This record gives sequence, structure tokens and C-alpha cells, in this order.
Amino acid sequence: MNAVSKKKVLYVCRLFNGLETSIRTKEWKPTGVPTIYKMIEELNSSDLYDLNLLVTSKNNQPDWESGLINKMEIFGLKSMVTVLSSFSSRYGKVGTIAQELFHIAYIVLKVLFGRYDILYIDNANIFSAAVVARIRLTSVLFRVMGVYPAMRNAISGRRISDFVLRYCYKSPFSAVVCTQDGSGVEPWLDTAINKNTKIYTLINGVDYYKCTKSEKDDLCNKYDIPKDKFLVLYIGKMEKIKGIYEFIEGFSIANNNLQGRAHAIVIGCGNQYNYIEEKMNNNTSITLIDRVPHYDICKFHDVSDIYISPNRLANLTNANLEAMKAGNCIVIPRSQSETFVDVITDKLLDDTAVYRIPFPPTCINISRAIRTLFHSPKKRKLLSKNVVSQSSKFISSWKNRINNELQIIARTLDESNKNF
Repeated sequence: MNAVSKKKVLYVCRLFNGLETSIRTKEWKPTGVPTIYKMIEELNSSDLYDLNLLVTSKNNQPDWESGLINKMEIFGLKSMVTVLSSFSSRYGKVGTIAQELFHIAYIVLKVLFGRYDILYIDNANIFSAAVVARIRLTSVLFRVMGVYPAMRNAISGRRISDFVLRYCYKSPFSAVVCTQDGSGVEPWLDTAINKNTKIYTLINGVDYYKCTKSEKDDLCNKYDIPKDKFLVLYIGKMEKIKGIYEFIEGFSIANNNLQGRAHAIVIGCGNQYNYIEEKMNNNTSITLIDRVPHYDICKFHDVSDIYISPNRLANLTNANLEAMKAGNCIVIPRSQSETFVDVITDKLLDDTAVYRIPFPPTCINISRAIRTLFHSPKKRKLLSKNVVSQSSKFISSWKNRINNELQIIARTLDESNKNF
């Protein structure tokens, strides 16, 4: 298929933490969000699609406040990348409204004059997605990366912003692709999305390989990780809702009880990183790492004895799926029936595959889990074996996962051609 007949795709997503390094260095080396970057890579290299990538920075990213429109080439991508900057949070609500109006105007005009066959756009840009869908400029594939409390509250809230969001979610999107991350997506999708819109829920993929002893030794040497300690791993955003403070406090309590025989590896970045870094100053029992190449994640699982996810929002996340595929001994909180969070996780993984602690995941419960598993090597081994067996039934490779989404894009284009 020649370039003239390629389908033009405008891919719009917010500036995820895992993409910031690539944008800043102008070299394509994503450190997270494989759901996003693997689809970008596939569309970028495809003979069927002509990709145009647009990234929007939001208010919590002050490094990207200068210059409204930044166009750049990134080594490793054929597509020119456009970054729409955020306005400083010091302007408050007025700044936020102005920022969103600017993003909407730019995206709508780009769709209008770019003659794109499809707009692939994420939930952070819901207002732009709704405008394009409602005035039917082109087909819109709306991408939802799980359901969060603010999205859930908008369905029943009485604020003006809630009414606006409900109106946007009911827009006539061509299709909705939602990540099944355990966040209780089913009831939200049933209520929020237009009944005539096709909805697809997909569990993310995992590419895992077993590391060699030399690779593990190199990793430990690189990050100064002790090889003679019980290693407890945390991977996730440094945010309060993800339970980072409970993890650190719980680990500290357990390690004191174990006479310092444990060591924690904490990987992630986010709005609490600086506070955590300050809190961990001179703490030799915790290795804090902000970003690592994604291909190193397997190595961290292979050197760790247990992996703990105190996430209150969902536990079929990328990080947790990778832990399952690696056969790590996993600790997660129990499901929340009132919000449907992790109800699907319960169906996919029973208590012989993961070690569950009461919700909410307090530091005391985390401490008890660490101590229990430290003294129970046979239990750790059984949990590891069973999580590999059970998760293999629903975790595919990233190649299969991305192919599924490409088929959805192709199907959406075929159906939209009949309507436009």
C-alpha cells in the first residue's frame, strides 16, 4: 500500500510521565505507559497508517508551561510531534479553562484542516473528543485508561463540571476502547457512554523474559541493591492514592521487626516524589529510583522476593500484570464491592495466586504481609507458581494486545466510512 492510500491518524494523548524523557531529550525512549507508547510505535511503523502525534500538557506539569505550541522531531519516530503546553496553575480555574479552550481550539482546527480519517484521543482530552464527535468532523476513537474516582463522581455529581462531563461522555463516539485494569470499568461504561457507541475492554499485554544471573548481578550493582536481604518491590506512581506512604511506613515497621533483614526497592515518579526522596534521605534500607528503561522491569521482578501493590484504584495495572507474568509473589488489597474495584481481579485470580490484605491497605496490614511472607518461603513459592498459571489465561503478549486494538481501529474506520 503506497503512502497516498494510507489512513491518516491524529493520535492525541496527554503528556504522560513515561513520555516526558522522550520529549525532553528528543529521543524516543519511553519509560512507562506501554499501552500508549506501543500503539504509537505500531502506528508510526505501519504501512497502513500515516501517524500525526499530538501531546497535551496539563496543569500539573509546570516544566511544560513555556511556549504554547512546540513542534519537534524525535529520533526514533517518523511522525512530527506537537506538544501543547499547559498554563501555570497559579492562574487557578481561569487558567485551567483558558488552557482547555486553547487545546480544544487547536485540536478541532487540526482535525478540520488535516483531513484525518480518524481521531484517536484519550480521556485527558475528553472536551476536544466530544466537540469533534458531536460536530462529526471525523470518526473518533475515544481511549479510556481505566476509571478513576473523579470520573465515577461525575456520573452522579451535581456540579456544573459534572453535567458537562456527562454530556461529553455521551457524545456519539465511533468507538470506545477501555483498559480493563480492575478499576471497576464495567458499571461506569454502562452508565456513562452513549448506548449506540461500541465499547471494547482490553487487558494489557506483557512481554517477559527470564533474566540471566549476570544480568541480575549487574542490576544490583548498578543500583546498589543488597543481594543478601529480603527484597520487597514497589512499582508505581508516587501518589497518595497509590499507597506509597503506607508502603514505606509498612516496610519500615516490618524491617524493624526483622532486625534489618529486608530491603525495599521503590520505582516510580509523580507528585509526591520530592517528598518521598526527602523522607528517604539517609535511609539505607530503601532504594529509590525515579525512572528505569522499561526492559529493566523484568530484572527487578527477578531479583525481588515479593511485590506489593497498595493501589486503592485498581490492581490489573501494567505494573501488576508484569509482576504476575514474572511469577513474583504478589500482595494486593481486597476488592471493593461498592465501587466494583478489583471485582474482576477476584474472578481472574483466587487467593492461592495472590496474597490479599484488607482494604484499605494500611501500613499495619502491609507490615504483617511482609513479615508473614518473609517467614513463609513455601507459601511464596506456591503463590508464585499459581499466579503464573492463572494469569496466563488472560495475559497475552503485547504483540497480540496491540493487534487487537489495530483491528478495532480498522473496524471503526470501515464502519465510519459508511456513515461519513
